[in-house]
Parts: sequence; structure tokens; C-alpha cells
Amino acid sequence: MKTTFRLMGIADWITLGNGLLGTLSIVFLILAFDGFASQDDSHLSEYYLWFAMLFILLSVIGDIIDGPIARRYSKRRYLGSYLDLMSDAISFGVAPALLVFGMFSRWGEAAPYWTIPLAIACCWVVICAMLRLARFQYESDKEYPWFNGLASPGSALLLISLAGLIWIQPEALGPDLIEWKYGEGDHPALDWLVLPGCIIAGYLMISDRRLPKYKGGFGLKLTLVMLISILLGTVIQIAGYTTGNGAILSFTLLSSSLILIVTHVVIGPTICEKEWGLFQEE
Repeated sequence: MKTTFRLMGIADWITLGNGLLGTLSIVFLILAFDGFASQDDSHLSEYYLWFAMLFILLSVIGDIIDGPIARRYSKRRYLGSYLDLMSDAISFGVAPALLVFGMFSRWGEAAPYWTIPLAIACCWVVICAMLRLARFQYESDKEYPWFNGLASPGSALLLISLAGLIWIQPEALGPDLIEWKYGEGDHPALDWLVLPGCIIAGYLMISDRRLPKYKGGFGLKLTLVMLISILLGTVIQIAGYTTGNGAILSFTLLSSSLILIVTHVVIGPTICEKEWGLFQEE
């Protein structure tokens, strides 16, 4: 055990912490599932869902800072890349997929033709996250100045933003916009959007779409704005401002973050082409 700890640098400890944050997210999801399934403390269970989102967000922040720390305070990192793979698989693959399924499966009250496709879509996210991370490890020695496909933290943020928006929508925008029934359980009117959301998030992770790495400048500032928007929107819900202006503010913040993620995916290849000429024939 002593030898194992000697192989670790500062960034490795942060990576371990990221994996633990993803695990804590799953723990809070289990607490939420138990409350919803038993019909006891269902209101408290909603807070558990937002705490689960918060831990995924904190893991994203940790994932962003561990790279610069590793480069600045590097020992030789024997374990770092392997720890990154395992940590990210939990925090950005399993945890977001379980979060989406837990929020929108309706605890057995929905018809199978809703629950089964939702489970398949969530499994698709996990599979694509694992494939994405394996490919990232394979390409890590090539030092590309871009990402091939959407990074797994970006996919997690996309799913969190979308799930949060759908969940808040009835309180933020009034009565349900669309009557959409799969069984008798209560549900947000737009919950069907999580199916294409999961499919798209998974596809983007394994695609060849070239997206820029923001290490500074305007792109990094927009990334920080996106993270702060999601974080504030989540904290407002945890603080109990789930109706009225609190719901509207959270909805606005999560909408802003989702728009920024979609914009990154849409214009990212153009940025790469402009800065690095990536679309020229090699």
C-alpha cells in the first residue's frame, strides 16, 4: 500500500476525489429512488436529485483543474491516466445516466414502452462514455490540439442541463405545455426530450467531430460562465427556491448553459478549421 501511494502525485488525489464525487452522486440517487418508490418524503427526494447533480458538477470542476496541476507539480505519473479513465467513467458515464433514469422513469408507474427505451438510452450513454474514454487514452500520446468528439464531462453537463430544464419547466413556465402520458405517474410534459438527448449526447462522444480545447482566452471564459450558470441553477434548487422566481431563475441559468454547450458543438469544428486548419486533407 505504501508503494502505491508513492506512485501518486497531487493531481492523482484530485482524480480520486472526482471518482468519489461521482460515487456520492450515485449514493444520493439511491436515497432519492428509495423516497420516490416508497412515496414517503418525495419532496425530500427531489433535493437528493439536485445534490446528485451538484456532485457531478463538482467532479467536472475537479477534472478541469487536475490537468494543469499535474503539469505544474508533476512527479512522473504512473497512475494518473488510468485513474482518469475509471473516475470519469463513474462521474460522467454511470452517474449522469442513472440521474436521467431516476428522474424520468416514474418508479414503475410508466408503461414499458416508455421505461424500456429510457433504460436503453441511458445504457447507450454509459457505453459511449466508456468508448470515448478508451479512445481518448489511445490518442493521448498524439497530443492533438482538439478533441475528437465531445468530451465526457461536456456530455455530462449537456445531460444535466437538459434534465434540470425539463424537471423545472412546470414550475418555471406554468402548466404543462403538452399532455404526454406514459402510464399514470406525474411527470414533466417535456420528459420525452431526454430520449433524443441521451442518444445525441452518446453519439457526440464517439463521433469524429473535432471540437476545440479551451486552455485560455474567450473560450475558457465562456466555459467558466457555463459552469457557474449550471452551479448556481442547481444551488438555487437545493436552497429550496423551487417555485416562483427561484424556478424561473434556475430555468434561465440552465437554459444559458445548454445554449453554450450546443453552440460549442455546432461552431467547434469551424473554430478548429480557423485556428489549426484541421479540415485539410492529410
